[in-house]
Amino acid sequence: MGKENAENMTSSEKQKTFISYASGPKFKSDTIALSFKSYIPLERKFKIEDLFEFKRKDGDLFLSFICLLFAGFIIFNFSSETGWEDRALDHKRFGKILKQPWVGPLACVTILLPAALLNILPSYRRWIYKKRNLIPSRFFHEFSIWIKALEFIGYFLIYTLSIRYLGYFLSTVIFGVFLTNRLGYTALKWQIRSILTTIAIVLIFRTFLKIKTPVNIWLYEFFPQNTETFMKIYF
Repeated sequence: MGKENAENMTSSEKQKTFISYASGPKFKSDTIALSFKSYIPLERKFKIEDLFEFKRKDGDLFLSFICLLFAGFIIFNFSSETGWEDRALDHKRFGKILKQPWVGPLACVTILLPAALLNILPSYRRWIYKKRNLIPSRFFHEFSIWIKALEFIGYFLIYTLSIRYLGYFLSTVIFGVFLTNRLGYTALKWQIRSILTTIAIVLIFRTFLKIKTPVNIWLYEFFPQNTETFMKIYF
Protein backbone atom coordinates (compact mmCIF):
# COMPACT_ATOMS: atom_id res chain seq x y z
CA MET A 1 0.00 0.00 0.00
CA GLY A 2 2.78 2.36 0.89
CA LYS A 3 4.55 1.43 -2.33
CA GLU A 4 1.45 2.30 -4.41
CA ASN A 5 1.07 5.65 -2.65
CA ALA A 6 4.71 6.45 -3.31
CA GLU A 7 4.27 5.69 -7.01
CA ASN A 8 1.21 7.96 -7.25
CA MET A 9 2.99 10.93 -5.64
CA THR A 10 4.26 13.78 -7.75
CA SER A 11 7.95 14.73 -7.70
CA SER A 12 7.30 17.73 -5.44
CA GLU A 13 5.36 15.59 -2.95
CA LYS A 14 8.14 13.01 -2.95
CA GLN A 15 10.69 15.73 -2.25
CA LYS A 16 8.61 17.14 0.63
CA THR A 17 8.12 13.67 2.06
CA PHE A 18 11.86 12.95 1.86
CA ILE A 19 12.76 16.25 3.52
CA SER A 20 10.28 15.70 6.34
CA TYR A 21 11.58 12.20 6.88
CA ALA A 22 15.24 13.27 6.73
CA SER A 23 14.65 16.05 9.23
CA GLY A 24 12.50 13.93 11.52
CA PRO A 25 13.64 12.30 14.78
CA LYS A 26 13.72 8.83 13.24
CA PHE A 27 16.51 9.62 10.76
CA LYS A 28 19.45 7.29 11.19
CA SER A 29 22.80 7.20 9.46
CA ASP A 30 24.69 3.94 9.60
CA THR A 31 28.36 3.86 8.62
CA ILE A 32 29.82 0.71 7.20
CA ALA A 33 33.51 0.03 7.87
CA LEU A 34 35.17 -0.95 4.60
CA SER A 35 38.25 -3.15 4.88
CA PHE A 36 41.19 -2.50 2.54
CA LYS A 37 41.55 -5.02 -0.24
CA SER A 38 44.57 -5.42 -2.48
CA TYR A 39 43.84 -5.87 -6.17
CA ILE A 40 47.37 -7.14 -6.93
CA PRO A 41 47.20 -10.78 -8.05
CA LEU A 42 48.85 -13.27 -5.75
CA GLU A 43 51.33 -14.32 -8.42
CA ARG A 44 52.58 -10.71 -8.74
CA LYS A 45 52.99 -9.93 -5.04
CA PHE A 46 56.58 -9.52 -3.89
CA LYS A 47 58.01 -12.24 -1.72
CA ILE A 48 61.34 -12.17 0.07
CA GLU A 49 62.22 -15.63 -1.25
CA ASP A 50 61.99 -14.28 -4.81
CA LEU A 51 65.29 -12.46 -4.23
CA PHE A 52 67.11 -15.79 -4.12
CA GLU A 53 65.13 -17.49 -6.89
CA PHE A 54 67.04 -18.00 -10.13
CA LYS A 55 65.23 -18.16 -13.46
CA ARG A 56 66.75 -18.26 -16.92
CA LYS A 57 65.29 -15.55 -19.12
CA ASP A 58 65.33 -15.22 -22.89
CA GLY A 59 68.30 -12.87 -22.86
CA ASP A 60 70.47 -15.07 -20.67
CA LEU A 61 72.24 -16.72 -23.61
CA PHE A 62 73.00 -13.37 -25.25
CA LEU A 63 74.31 -11.87 -22.00
CA SER A 64 76.47 -14.93 -21.31
CA PHE A 65 77.93 -14.73 -24.82
CA ILE A 66 78.77 -11.02 -24.39
CA CYS A 67 80.45 -11.69 -21.02
CA LEU A 68 82.45 -14.54 -22.54
CA LEU A 69 83.67 -12.36 -25.41
CA PHE A 70 84.53 -9.51 -23.05
CA ALA A 71 86.48 -11.73 -20.67
CA GLY A 72 88.30 -13.47 -23.52
CA PHE A 73 89.24 -10.15 -25.12
CA ILE A 74 90.70 -8.83 -21.86
CA ILE A 75 92.63 -12.04 -21.17
CA PHE A 76 94.02 -12.07 -24.72
CA ASN A 77 95.26 -8.46 -24.51
CA PHE A 78 96.11 -8.42 -20.81
CA SER A 79 99.85 -9.04 -21.16
CA SER A 80 100.48 -6.32 -23.74
CA GLU A 81 98.12 -3.69 -22.33
CA THR A 82 99.38 -3.88 -18.74
CA GLY A 83 103.05 -4.17 -19.69
CA TRP A 84 103.23 -7.53 -17.96
CA GLU A 85 105.34 -9.08 -20.71
CA ASP A 86 108.10 -6.48 -20.23
CA ARG A 87 108.40 -6.93 -16.47
CA ALA A 88 110.72 -9.30 -14.67
CA LEU A 89 108.22 -10.53 -12.11
CA ASP A 90 110.46 -13.38 -10.95
CA HIS A 91 112.80 -10.90 -9.28
CA LYS A 92 110.07 -9.13 -7.31
CA ARG A 93 108.62 -10.05 -3.99
CA PHE A 94 105.11 -11.46 -3.84
CA GLY A 95 103.96 -8.53 -1.71
CA LYS A 96 105.02 -6.03 -4.37
CA ILE A 97 103.21 -8.00 -7.04
CA LEU A 98 99.97 -7.84 -5.05
CA LYS A 99 100.28 -4.04 -4.93
CA GLN A 100 100.36 -3.73 -8.71
CA PRO A 101 97.26 -2.04 -10.22
CA TRP A 102 96.61 -4.93 -12.60
CA VAL A 103 96.18 -7.57 -9.88
CA GLY A 104 92.56 -6.66 -9.08
CA PRO A 105 91.34 -6.67 -12.70
CA LEU A 106 93.22 -9.92 -13.35
CA ALA A 107 91.48 -11.62 -10.40
CA CYS A 108 88.08 -10.41 -11.62
CA VAL A 109 88.65 -11.59 -15.17
CA THR A 110 89.89 -15.01 -14.07
CA ILE A 111 86.62 -15.42 -12.18
CA LEU A 112 84.47 -13.97 -14.97
CA LEU A 113 85.86 -16.21 -17.73
CA PRO A 114 85.06 -19.64 -16.18
CA ALA A 115 81.76 -18.29 -14.82
CA ALA A 116 80.72 -17.23 -18.33
CA LEU A 117 81.74 -20.62 -19.70
CA LEU A 118 79.76 -22.49 -17.03
CA ASN A 119 76.72 -20.29 -17.58
CA ILE A 120 76.62 -20.33 -21.37
CA LEU A 121 76.18 -24.11 -21.61
CA PRO A 122 72.87 -24.39 -19.69
CA SER A 123 71.71 -21.18 -21.35
CA TYR A 124 72.27 -22.77 -24.74
CA ARG A 125 70.39 -25.93 -23.68
CA ARG A 126 67.49 -23.76 -22.52
CA TRP A 127 67.44 -21.94 -25.86
CA ILE A 128 67.41 -25.26 -27.78
CA TYR A 129 64.58 -26.55 -25.58
CA LYS A 130 62.39 -23.50 -26.23
CA LYS A 131 63.15 -23.63 -29.94
CA ARG A 132 62.19 -27.32 -30.25
CA ASN A 133 58.95 -26.84 -28.31
CA LEU A 134 58.05 -23.66 -30.24
CA ILE A 135 57.91 -21.55 -27.07
CA PRO A 136 57.67 -17.86 -28.04
CA SER A 137 60.69 -15.76 -27.18
CA ARG A 138 60.52 -12.42 -25.38
CA PHE A 139 64.13 -11.53 -26.11
CA PHE A 140 63.41 -8.18 -27.75
CA HIS A 141 61.21 -7.11 -24.84
CA GLU A 142 63.94 -8.00 -22.37
CA PHE A 143 66.58 -6.35 -24.55
CA SER A 144 64.53 -3.13 -24.61
CA ILE A 145 64.63 -3.09 -20.79
CA TRP A 146 68.44 -3.33 -20.94
CA ILE A 147 68.50 -0.40 -23.35
CA LYS A 148 66.42 1.67 -20.94
CA ALA A 149 69.08 1.11 -18.26
CA LEU A 150 71.60 2.91 -20.48
CA GLU A 151 69.74 6.13 -19.67
CA PHE A 152 71.06 6.08 -16.11
CA ILE A 153 74.57 5.22 -17.30
CA GLY A 154 74.39 8.40 -19.37
CA TYR A 155 73.31 10.35 -16.29
CA PHE A 156 76.32 9.03 -14.40
CA LEU A 157 78.71 10.01 -17.19
CA ILE A 158 77.25 13.52 -17.33
CA TYR A 159 77.57 13.74 -13.54
CA THR A 160 81.26 12.77 -13.55
CA LEU A 161 82.01 15.24 -16.35
CA SER A 162 80.16 18.06 -14.59
CA ILE A 163 82.36 17.80 -11.50
CA ARG A 164 85.27 19.51 -13.26
CA TYR A 165 83.01 22.45 -14.08
CA LEU A 166 80.66 22.76 -11.08
CA GLY A 167 82.60 20.98 -8.36
CA TYR A 168 81.74 17.86 -6.39
CA PHE A 169 79.29 19.55 -3.99
CA LEU A 170 77.05 21.35 -6.49
CA SER A 171 77.09 18.50 -9.03
CA THR A 172 76.11 15.93 -6.40
CA VAL A 173 73.22 18.04 -5.08
CA ILE A 174 71.88 18.82 -8.57
CA PHE A 175 71.98 15.24 -9.80
CA GLY A 176 70.67 13.88 -6.50
CA VAL A 177 67.55 16.05 -6.77
CA PHE A 178 67.24 15.36 -10.51
CA LEU A 179 67.36 11.57 -10.09
CA THR A 180 64.84 11.75 -7.26
CA ASN A 181 62.41 13.52 -9.60
CA ARG A 182 63.26 11.15 -12.45
CA LEU A 183 62.22 8.17 -10.34
CA GLY A 184 58.86 9.81 -9.64
CA TYR A 185 59.39 11.19 -6.13
CA THR A 186 58.20 14.73 -6.81
CA ALA A 187 56.71 15.62 -3.41
CA LEU A 188 58.37 18.35 -1.38
CA LYS A 189 59.38 15.98 1.42
CA TRP A 190 61.36 13.85 -1.04
CA GLN A 191 63.09 16.93 -2.44
CA ILE A 192 64.20 17.91 1.05
CA ARG A 193 65.33 14.38 1.82
CA SER A 194 67.34 14.17 -1.39
CA ILE A 195 69.09 17.48 -0.66
CA LEU A 196 69.95 16.41 2.89
CA THR A 197 71.17 13.03 1.66
CA THR A 198 73.43 14.50 -1.01
CA ILE A 199 74.89 17.00 1.47
CA ALA A 200 75.65 14.11 3.84
CA ILE A 201 77.33 12.22 0.97
CA VAL A 202 79.54 15.22 0.20
CA LEU A 203 80.50 15.68 3.85
CA ILE A 204 81.36 12.00 4.28
CA PHE A 205 83.24 11.29 1.06
CA ARG A 206 84.77 14.67 0.19
CA THR A 207 85.12 16.60 3.46
CA PHE A 208 86.12 13.74 5.76
CA LEU A 209 87.42 10.92 3.52
CA LYS A 210 89.10 13.32 1.04
CA ILE A 211 88.27 11.47 -2.16
CA LYS A 212 90.14 12.83 -5.17
CA THR A 213 88.35 15.26 -7.48
CA PRO A 214 89.64 17.42 -10.36
CA VAL A 215 92.03 20.07 -9.11
CA ASN A 216 90.92 22.90 -11.40
CA ILE A 217 87.18 23.56 -11.05
CA TRP A 218 85.78 26.05 -13.55
CA LEU A 219 83.20 27.53 -11.14
CA TYR A 220 85.66 27.94 -8.28
CA GLU A 221 87.89 30.18 -10.39
CA PHE A 222 85.32 33.00 -10.01
CA PHE A 223 85.49 32.86 -6.20
CA PRO A 224 87.88 34.90 -4.04
CA GLN A 225 91.24 33.27 -3.42
CA ASN A 226 90.48 32.12 0.14
CA THR A 227 87.04 30.81 -0.79
CA GLU A 228 88.43 29.01 -3.83
CA THR A 229 91.07 27.26 -1.74
CA PHE A 230 88.49 26.28 0.89
CA MET A 231 86.08 24.85 -1.69
CA LYS A 232 88.84 22.89 -3.43
CA ILE A 233 89.96 21.31 -0.16
CA TYR A 234 86.60 20.44 1.43
CA PHE A 235 83.97 20.53 -1.34
